Amino acid sequence: MHSYEARLPLRAATGPAWTAAVLADFPAFLVDHAACERKAAALCMSFAGKYVHEPLIVETMVSLAREELEHYQQVYRLIVKRGIPIGADEKDPYVQELLKEVREADPDTRRLDRLIVCALIEARSSERFGVLARALTCSCSSTRACTCTTFTDPGLAAFYDDLARGEAGHYVVFLRLAEKLHGETATAAALDRLLDAEARIVGTGPVRPAVH
Repeated sequence: MHSYEARLPLRAATGPAWTAAVLADFPAFLVDHAACERKAAALCMSFAGKYVHEPLIVETMVSLAREELEHYQQVYRLIVKRGIPIGADEKDPYVQELLKEVREADPDTRRLDRLIVCALIEARSSERFGVLARALTCSCSSTRACTCTTFTDPGLAAFYDDLARGEAGHYVVFLRLAEKLHGETATAAALDRLLDAEARIVGTGPVRPAVH
């Protein structure tokens, strides 16, 4: 287990069906991945705009948005290099289901839950990028001809391993921000509740060639 994986609190592991779906239609996965990074940057800036008078939130979200946009650019370049057509964005059923778990009773509770949802999206992305990096890694010895029968790409494997580390770091950023704004006790309770929901959503949701 990589050090970044030890920081992830997820209660359900991604199964082999997801990996198979991604490798069977990698162009679709790349298009979805690019959309996820772009939407993540937009979400961070939405937070910064909504809480413009709270410097801690603004500074944190602007920094995250920069990183998400850099990731978007990297994936976008992979798409262009491969000549993959980009269509309209598709709705993410995983994110939609997670957002249904956000409590709307009052603004503070809603903000806490939204931060935890963002943290869990980053955690799941990290876990899946790690899974993908391992799937893209050739297991053959370098001293003989490759006999791997699955789709492998060492360059992409390194790219997704690096992204997995970055997403794990984003999970920690969102969690720590929630703790600073809402306290460790309330954050821990919200995280515990939403972790159960996230595991259920992953276990019952559709398997797609997509990040989530």
